[in-house]
Amino acid sequence: MVARASAPDRLFLEQAAAIVVDEIESLSRRIRAFSEFSSEPPVCPETLDVHDIVEERIAFLKAAHPEVRYAVEVAENTPSALADPDLVKGILVNLLENAADAAGDGGQILTRVRAIDDRVAIEVHDSGPGLSDLARTSLFQPTISFKKTGMGLGLSIARKSALLSGGDILLIAGELGGAGFRVLLPVLTSVVTKDGIPAHSGR
Repeated sequence: MVARASAPDRLFLEQAAAIVVDEIESLSRRIRAFSEFSSEPPVCPETLDVHDIVEERIAFLKAAHPEVRYAVEVAENTPSALADPDLVKGILVNLLENAADAAGDGGQILTRVRAIDDRVAIEVHDSGPGLSDLARTSLFQPTISFKKTGMGLGLSIARKSALLSGGDILLIAGELGGAGFRVLLPVLTSVVTKDGIPAHSGR
């Protein structure tokens, strides 16, 4: 005769199973993140209207964060960029998701697009609590996490994507009381070939 487990025992087993599943999923996320960080994806630069891609990413993320208010400012005569659209989208998703998490309910996110010297700049500012000194010194390290749901690799992968695109990501002073980041991308320029045919390049 098989004895049935009591209610407390069943609850314990269910909780233990949930913990095991959670740990397996966590390990799986870590493995995927480290794999993405160590691999170097192919880079396929294209002409990008940065304003359009920013608006598209914000529209994509708004459904997940309806409590956050978004504002976009675009300077006149902002040039097109030459970068891989998939890499740029990944960078923006990471920065905007982090900003939304930091801003919280009723928070604000300001995204600004403009030219700075010979680069197209995308700035993301949030109204969150800002970054601690420890977070600032370790921000782009791939083994550090400051988010409960994060693996600590998001910004490292985002910066790697920016570098592969010929640009960079910088931490700047936040304009809404929280953190601020600036993505720099190459400007699209026209280069005349020996045959007199215009070609595009980034600088």
